[in-house]
Amino acid sequence: MSSHFLHDLLNPKSIAFYGASNSYQKFGSMLFMRVINSGFEGNIYPIHLELDNVQGLKAYKEIADVPEIPDLAVLVIPSKIILKILRECAEKGVKYFVIVSGGFREMTGNYKNTLTEEIIKIADKYGIRIIGPNCLGIYNGWLDPDENKSFNMMLTHQIGLGKFSLVSHSGTVSSQLFRDPANMDLKLGKTLSIGNEANIDLVDFLEYFKDDDETEVIGLYIEEIKRSKKFIELAKEITLKKPIIAMYGGGTRAGNRAISSHTGSMAGNAKLFDAMVNETGIIQTHYVEEFLDIASILSKPSFVYPKGNRLGILTTFGGPGALVANNAERLGLAVPELSESLQQKFKKFLPPTANCMNPVDATFDPNILNFYVKYPKMLMKSGEIDAIILIGVAGFFYDILRLQEQEGSKDMVSQEAFIEQLKDLEKVLITPTIKFSQKYSIPVIYINTQNLASTWSSKIREQGGIVFKFWDRPVKALIKICKYVEYRKLHS
Repeated sequence: MSSHFLHDLLNPKSIAFYGASNSYQKFGSMLFMRVINSGFEGNIYPIHLELDNVQGLKAYKEIADVPEIPDLAVLVIPSKIILKILRECAEKGVKYFVIVSGGFREMTGNYKNTLTEEIIKIADKYGIRIIGPNCLGIYNGWLDPDENKSFNMMLTHQIGLGKFSLVSHSGTVSSQLFRDPANMDLKLGKTLSIGNEANIDLVDFLEYFKDDDETEVIGLYIEEIKRSKKFIELAKEITLKKPIIAMYGGGTRAGNRAISSHTGSMAGNAKLFDAMVNETGIIQTHYVEEFLDIASILSKPSFVYPKGNRLGILTTFGGPGALVANNAERLGLAVPELSESLQQKFKKFLPPTANCMNPVDATFDPNILNFYVKYPKMLMKSGEIDAIILIGVAGFFYDILRLQEQEGSKDMVSQEAFIEQLKDLEKVLITPTIKFSQKYSIPVIYINTQNLASTWSSKIREQGGIVFKFWDRPVKALIKICKYVEYRKLHS
């Protein structure tokens, strides 16, 4: 990707920063603090007219005093001096900018205003590229993954490194979605807030992510598409190899009104956007949780695409099994009754009262190895289903251990043996099923009603398992993934 200009912009080796001070309550200072605390090891040059030192770093009065040409300049300054600073930096030789400052077309709701036009004129004159204005900038977790170094202007919480990349017209969407990493199963590679798109737009990022080895799943929050024809051409090409998940903020009167005051964008018609989604294979959702759910499933390294839309349900809870079956069929998944021969195989292991038709209700089966490993494998080998939801994988064994500790159990020998048994339980119960999932190309989703940060959910996740707390959300996500798979089959 070194040939695409965005590679250099997202991987700067030196940065000039305007708008930081020693007052940590100011917005520019907060962004600056994130940059210097992210492990970025390149040179950082704070520019300040009055201060000699900003947050422990030597400050410079103006860009001309900086001893090298910075790769990137970040501007968090009043819009009235943007043009002056932009020219000074461009004359110094700076080629890439992030303009965080607001006060442009979003103030009037007009697509064009004088200040925005002047920025574009300067950019054209000097051949510079600009993210923003009116944005939050960049997070690139892949700056130096071996040394756990990133370039971070945006995130307030540490999140695991992954191959999901997000581009957003909204700073909040690009940064605030990731504030609870312990309770979300999504690892992040890059997230970018692009604001008003002075001369870098969504199309540029699609061109970049199309061939980016560090991106396997692309997320978009869209308020407008400037180059719609090129966008559609690229999206059609990308979705045959990488999924694109999109939320659209416009299409209704209220949404269009909000967009106009947010970025000054010209929002479009919802029906036109829906038609574009259908034509390109983009996975569309209107809901943040669903957006994150789909992204977390698709970007899980162990995930395999289902071959069709037939869902197999294994449950230790009768009611949730019925709810999943009903909801799945209502939304468009098939929940086929299992063949008589397969039901007979299940009946060899399950009590006579068990339902083996699909859902397979294993409520009274005391053998957890059957539920976690044997039954999923039986479904996969049958060829009768394309995906499995396992409901009721609660880590009750850890609950027992906690109760023992709370009660101060005197049977320490028994407790130590119990702990030893639990130590590698995930390798016995989860790892084999994940391997079967990949062998047969049948995804498995686990439902544990404990939170995702609980001991057992964490251990399932560590082995590559996809975990949800409840059962509604994965069904909704799975139906959209199956439709995406169908699109790829039809257009490959």
